[in-house]
Amino acid sequence: MKGVIIGAGKYGEVYLSYLQEAGYEIIGFLDDSPSEQGAFHLGIPVLGPISILTNLKSTHSIECVFCPLGNNKLRAKLLKRAKDLGYKTPGYIHPTARISPNVQIGEGVYILMDTNVMPHVIIHNYVMISTGANISHHTTLMEGVFVSTGVNLGASINVKPFAYCGMGSTIMTGVKELGEDCLIGAGAVVIKDVPDHAVVAGVPAKIIRIKTT
Repeated sequence: MKGVIIGAGKYGEVYLSYLQEAGYEIIGFLDDSPSEQGAFHLGIPVLGPISILTNLKSTHSIECVFCPLGNNKLRAKLLKRAKDLGYKTPGYIHPTARISPNVQIGEGVYILMDTNVMPHVIIHNYVMISTGANISHHTTLMEGVFVSTGVNLGASINVKPFAYCGMGSTIMTGVKELGEDCLIGAGAVVIKDVPDHAVVAGVPAKIIRIKTT
């Protein structure tokens, strides 16, 4: 299946390798950065800005779009746009990920190597889970959540849309909710609920600030 990757940065290169290994024929990257126009990454060209998605089905016979961007809201927005244009937005699960058979997984979800997902987890659309994360039972990841490398998410936690769990952070069982668009700092240990738009860090995690935009 022919596809393109939105975002020609280093993470785009990582996903290029994964997707090629999975059998996808990646025709090119899309990127709005002026410095990327005409560039090549690992032999694959940047075809142009994201706006050319409107024509790629006819000009390059593209069937699917991948968008491994760390910006949660932008990732979800662009994948929804691609779907509205008639593209498929498949997910990707690395073959070393260990996922219980009864886990519910939405559309456009990316799960990388050595991740563990226990039974009765629900993963909504456009979630990204990086390497070596552990997601405990009965936890829900809402739309556009990002779970970084080595994160440990306890049981029965509701992670609201666009929350970002930084590298190596731990969210203890007993926490009920991580707020919408919150940011958990790298290495933080969260022992109580996090409000919407809060930035927390430390051991135990404390609120550093509340995002205003």
